[in-house]
Amino acid sequence: MVKLPIAINLTVCEQVIVEEKTHNITLVNCLTRLRVREIPSEPHRLVVHARLTDGHGESRLRLQLTRLDTLDEISIQEATVKFSHPLQEFRADFRVVTAFPVEGRYQVTLLADGEMIAQRTLQVFTRKEES
Repeated sequence: MVKLPIAINLTVCEQVIVEEKTHNITLVNCLTRLRVREIPSEPHRLVVHARLTDGHGESRLRLQLTRLDTLDEISIQEATVKFSHPLQEFRADFRVVTAFPVEGRYQVTLLADGEMIAQRTLQVFTRKEES
């Protein structure tokens, strides 16, 4: 029987560092707002970090980055996870490289077998020229 996982967290950051011996993680420059030089922006490298638990069996994860003004998807990634028991925790790191076509709000959504399990927004805006 397949049981969908739940998300403990969903974080957008610039980098994830995994300590080799302990497998502890450090999330670097976590953000909910992203300044860009110009619009449309150059491609940005981001990592979307999710921790999942309470699943059982195999589930297909889908990460979507969506413009909230038009609901157009600008980035999609998929991965498969397999839980052997509901107490297992799983870490998923999605490495996203995308250009932002307009200023405004974007939604990061994580789905498991088509059902939303986590979401958060990201505000993209241009930085003012420095004098």
